[in-house]
Amino acid sequence: MKKLKFTHSLLAVVLGSVLGSILINGSVSAAETSSGSTIEGNSLENKILEDKALENTGQKIDSSIKNAEEKIDNSLKKLGGSFDDSVITAKIKEKLLEYKGINSNDISVKTEKGVVYLSGFVKNEEQVKRVIRIAHQVDGVKFVNSTLTIRK
Repeated sequence: MKKLKFTHSLLAVVLGSVLGSILINGSVSAAETSSGSTIEGNSLENKILEDKALENTGQKIDSSIKNAEEKIDNSLKKLGGSFDDSVITAKIKEKLLEYKGINSNDISVKTEKGVVYLSGFVKNEEQVKRVIRIAHQVDGVKFVNSTLTIRK
């Protein structure tokens, strides 16, 4: 979700810069007369109008980003607890890679309807507990069934 918010922020900055540049460049041609001279009275009015237009554009961009975020959040909420089993398995395997001393290649992780099945070999009882704890921490996990064996 952090990457998504960063992407939205970056998009807003880029769009704001482009739109601001268009509005600023447009103000030069709007303030010029046919002879190429600038009318000072109209220039101030044009600047005020452009500032309001830029502010409105920024508000529209912010509103669009907020709407997109809400739609994404609502879609994720609709998923509720029914995360895809392959995603759960991948997240558990990813978390196992973060722990030194645990050889994730020796551990099999399978998920069916939110129930995680752990099998394979670990070095000691502490690692058994840690692997089970890691699996429980992943969103969407309903139950963990472990047949992990301590390798002698």
